[in-house]
Amino acid sequence: MKEKGWIGMAAVLSALAVYLLYAFFQPTYTYALLDGRYDAHQYAKAYNYFKGFTANYEVAFPFNTRILMPWLAAYLPFNELVTDFVWLNGVFILATIGLLTWIWLKLNIRLFWIAIALFWILFHWKGLVRMYLPDPVTADVGGYFLLTSFLALLLIEEKKFSKAWLNCLFVLIAVLGTLQKEAFIAVLGMTVLLTGKNSDTAGIIKPLLLSFCLSIAVYCLVAFYFPAASTDWRNNSIVSVLRGMKRYAEHPDLFLSVPVSWFLAYGTFWLALLPFRFLKAADDSTSRFSLLIPHFFLWLFLSVFGGGDTTRILYNGMPFVLTFLVLRLNQLPIWMGGYVLLTSLPLMRLSQLEPDLGRYPNEMPQWCVECWTLRESWGYWVYAVAVLAGYYYLSRRLGAIGSDESNEVNALR
Repeated sequence: MKEKGWIGMAAVLSALAVYLLYAFFQPTYTYALLDGRYDAHQYAKAYNYFKGFTANYEVAFPFNTRILMPWLAAYLPFNELVTDFVWLNGVFILATIGLLTWIWLKLNIRLFWIAIALFWILFHWKGLVRMYLPDPVTADVGGYFLLTSFLALLLIEEKKFSKAWLNCLFVLIAVLGTLQKEAFIAVLGMTVLLTGKNSDTAGIIKPLLLSFCLSIAVYCLVAFYFPAASTDWRNNSIVSVLRGMKRYAEHPDLFLSVPVSWFLAYGTFWLALLPFRFLKAADDSTSRFSLLIPHFFLWLFLSVFGGGDTTRILYNGMPFVLTFLVLRLNQLPIWMGGYVLLTSLPLMRLSQLEPDLGRYPNEMPQWCVECWTLRESWGYWVYAVAVLAGYYYLSRRLGAIGSDESNEVNALR
């Protein structure tokens, strides 16, 4: 138990060191010069309202209901937009890393896989540090912590925790998650739909159902008291998803960029989806972590039809998506860890810092995967094929996984 505590502490301190390092070198957007279509401008309006700088709440849909992060930032003592969000994001990042490490240790994921996953989270250009230091005025960072908290609640054994406290925590996370971003309602809804079918999770169906209903009520209340700046019948999350589906139906060529966006979001962790021999199913039906699979597909769906920013939205589901991928990889031999790490490095842009896109707007297409044409992204298709070829070559030489039980890890104990 003490060893797990030290590992968690080391993970949090490493995250702090990386955050401080990049905070020193990474330029922040000059928001006064930044294109008005960026999300940060809407969150800045909410922040100014809660700070008392403006009398009217004039935030566009869907940002008008995402009040948690701007409200919290407004109560920090620095009285400066960027500084308040940088500090707030830092707290949530450290909390997320600590809690996620605890979850992975609880799942008996091997230490070298935990280290590789944390390296990806902390140093990837769409990760918790490098994505939100150049553009700190966002609601996303709090969402990582709340999704991780929800995942932790699903993991807690009811016998080892007060049922009343567990129910209260489910309700609290549901309310905060909904105030952070409306996508949390979809996460709750997916969990409720699948929980009753799983004998291990049937005991928490009542608090989950209560949390889901309460989250919808909270969303409606917030939409009423903090209405969008412009009244439009299309100010509806379901309509937004349907419009996204219509867009892809009218321009099916857009689907060609989706695999590249997914590839850049999780690198060669996608090798976890290959049908390895002798691999025990990480989605064991007796485990409440069978819920990871539908949540994995939920975030794939949202990444395509939930806003167009495919890479970022899929990365927003990291607590569920990356945990699912690492659970499967956890049952493979050590050489696979080295292979995933080395082949993911070229996708991390470690030698680059995102520029101040307010001052240098012409640099934006380099950091917008969805803006790339097929000509600009074909190299990633080639690289993905090369990674697969390398895996199959090495698996023949080294073995993808042994047939003896010593190579199998009970990751769902």
